[in-house]
Amino acid sequence: GTAQQNINFTREHEWEADRIGTTMLSKSGFDPSGMAHFFEKLKDDVNAQEFLRSHPLSINRVSDAMQRSSRLTGDYRADSFEYQSIKARLYYHQHGRIKLEKSEAITLYMQAYDAFEEQKYNTAQDYIEALLKQNQSPSSHILAGRIYSKLGQLETAQQHFSTILSGESAVYYSAKAYFENKQTQQGIHLLRRYLKKNSGTYQSHKLLSSLYVEVGSLDRAHIHNAKALVLQGKLEQAIERYERAKTTTRSQDLFDIIGVEIERLEKRIDLYKELP
Repeated sequence: GTAQQNINFTREHEWEADRIGTTMLSKSGFDPSGMAHFFEKLKDDVNAQEFLRSHPLSINRVSDAMQRSSRLTGDYRADSFEYQSIKARLYYHQHGRIKLEKSEAITLYMQAYDAFEEQKYNTAQDYIEALLKQNQSPSSHILAGRIYSKLGQLETAQQHFSTILSGESAVYYSAKAYFENKQTQQGIHLLRRYLKKNSGTYQSHKLLSSLYVEVGSLDRAHIHNAKALVLQGKLEQAIERYERAKTTTRSQDLFDIIGVEIERLEKRIDLYKELP
């Protein structure tokens, strides 16, 4: 009896939390049906069983969330094109095909993306030009730049990237376009300048490492390879890369900087070893 009372008490609080969450979403300008759909997907996700053992999702709880959200109305924020394009690409790579979309712009985007992935760059160009007539989002310009780079039209590619170079994705693909079109130094200059001011992602450091290899600057190639490994949490492998950089560099300043980085990583590893 006591156990059942505790279960009922816990479920009552979870339902109350659902009601509060739905109301907060609506008041904040977000479509509250998103919570109900999240519950529905979570319930069907076989990888979420550990969570569901401690937070059970019954059919009634999902149904209640859907009914509650359907009764709320408002001028909710529309999903951004960036979000929609990411979602569409994820579906594409998971299922190997384009999902039927209500939005003509997303449909054109994915047709261009599919042709790009299939290396049908002229076809991709036709779709991206049609898309750009109605959509000027960063996602569209990045895909356009990637397509024109593959077509060898570097100047046109960089025009698309230049409108959004404040973001790392545009910087990355702009540098990659320089790399693909044998203008390595310009790619190095662009990506290095960005990474001096920003921590950067694994992909950016790996690309800069490849660019340095292309021009024979192996010490800097090893350094950025090491930074990429750090971002993956592979600290011991990163130290090995830094050690290789020390053996190849001719710059005393760079040698000293590498030594500091190695010492910092060794201290970090020792700290992790001391954790219970």
